[in-house]
Amino acid sequence: MDRKAVETILARLRAFADPSPLVPAGVRDSKLDEAIARLEATPSLRAALHLWNDSLERCHALAQDIADATGSYLHGVMHRREPDYGNAKYWFQRVGRHPVFPLLAEDWDPFHMVDQCEKAARDPELELSLRPLQAREIALLAEHCLK
Repeated sequence: MDRKAVETILARLRAFADPSPLVPAGVRDSKLDEAIARLEATPSLRAALHLWNDSLERCHALAQDIADATGSYLHGVMHRREPDYGNAKYWFQRVGRHPVFPLLAEDWDPFHMVDQCEKAARDPELELSLRPLQAREIALLAEHCLK
């Protein structure tokens, strides 16, 4: 893995001024997206970085071939953001208990987050309040994939 390139990409992702919308309109930074695609790293890390950059298609292409809990978690978050809430819940059923969950909350429930995101589609204040939590979730997933 090219540690320097990973750190450069992470710095650029962390520098985004505001957390992304729950349902992104498109890729945040297309040049960064290309850098992530070329990155010499595990598919899980590249999928997490694409997810952070709101590149759902590239995240999906990688996550669907990762046959472990982290791949299912990435896949679930990606579908939650499409939004395809039923499909997101399907993938979260495959996750089980992920090491990132307790870092988010002692009683983290990904199904509740899906339900909240679905409600937020009709409630702009809720949508804004959930953005930082989603950003933290994606950053923690990326850090987990970096290990």
